[in-house]
Amino acid sequence: MKLLRKPIEMVAWFDYEGNTTPVKFRLLNEAEENTVVKIKRIVKREVDKFAGNRMMKYTCETCINGELKLLELRYELDTCRWYLYKM
Repeated sequence: MKLLRKPIEMVAWFDYEGNTTPVKFRLLNEAEENTVVKIKRIVKREVDKFAGNRMMKYTCETCINGELKLLELRYELDTCRWYLYKM
């Protein structure tokens, strides 16, 4: 997986306990166009600390151009920002 750490716009849902589940996200590609990526399955979810910031780390499976890819999403708990971390 390639390290990216790009900020993204996320659509997610929260359950009654406050657990977050990412659904789909939008990011700018190399041609400065918005690309929407739907998440097929969450493989793993865990709490992580990166540079002193608490983050939720999601390893997800998605289908891009007909092939399954793994990617890593991170959600900063203090600032409420989403990042496409690895792809």
